[in-house]
Amino acid sequence: MNAISIHRGGGEENLVGCILCHDVRTDRNEIVFRKGHVIRADDVPLLVACRWIELHLLELGSDDIAQREAGERLARSISSESVRVVPSGHRHLLKANQRGLLKIDVDSLARLNCLSNIAVCTLWNDQPVAEDQTVAEAQITPLAVARTTLEEAERIGPCVRVLPFVPREVVLWLRNERRIDGLSEKLRRFGCSIRETIELAGDAPAIRASFEKQAGATIFLIAGTNALDPLDPVFDALEQMGATMRRIGMPVHPGTLLWFATWRDVTIIGLPTCGLTSQTTAFDLVLPKLLAEGKLSAHDLAAMGHGGILRGASRQVLESVDHVR
Repeated sequence: MNAISIHRGGGEENLVGCILCHDVRTDRNEIVFRKGHVIRADDVPLLVACRWIELHLLELGSDDIAQREAGERLARSISSESVRVVPSGHRHLLKANQRGLLKIDVDSLARLNCLSNIAVCTLWNDQPVAEDQTVAEAQITPLAVARTTLEEAERIGPCVRVLPFVPREVVLWLRNERRIDGLSEKLRRFGCSIRETIELAGDAPAIRASFEKQAGATIFLIAGTNALDPLDPVFDALEQMGATMRRIGMPVHPGTLLWFATWRDVTIIGLPTCGLTSQTTAFDLVLPKLLAEGKLSAHDLAAMGHGGILRGASRQVLESVDHVR
């Protein structure tokens, strides 16, 4: 591409296909053409009538693509079927087609942004988002880009998607009578409700029998265990049932003593006392991923340490969940 300058009366009719590098205004200072506009043949009379002495433009070569066209191609190349592309000036917005969990391929995003003249920004990975929420923005930073650069970006492929939340049947076991308003509200935000609340027995055989009666539920929530006691009867009952303990203790605060087990197609979550309240805890990180992805690996749980300080100023989790309702 070539940068060119033209003075009034210097051949405006030859500017078709060139890109304006600045706004062009009327005598009343009203913008007629904005920077980035590609001049068409029918623009020339109006361009001549505007107030200007000198124009700065870009003359594109056969291997150059204008900013808006290239930006749209870039945005579509990184999108999945769960997001749509909406033009917004020189930017292109990616909006969620559904409420769900935002998934960003962070490595691919970094590869994109390592390319010259490419700029893609997103919300944080693994956060709940609302339908129609802007989850990413893509643009070409200059007024045109080399075709080879854009094609390299397109080869990286989709890196933004939104997984829908799939509500699950939930049963809650409690030891001692406690208020569960905060927990119930958290579940309700994602379309879940507590099917039944059961008093947590004090011995392993009774606990096992209680668990095995709850056919159909796929999330068991247990409150009232002692995660620091290997001889807690709940752990004994789980072992008798053949359940697999995935993790005791989380790299998250509050909620460090949350534990996580699986049995058949059931996910079993042990809630520390704070998990029953409305405050943001490890449960607020676990629940949306579980509902969107169906299961959590040991790596998923370990990775929650990044951003795992939830107390104080870090209220992003609940605020983003509130937004999706």
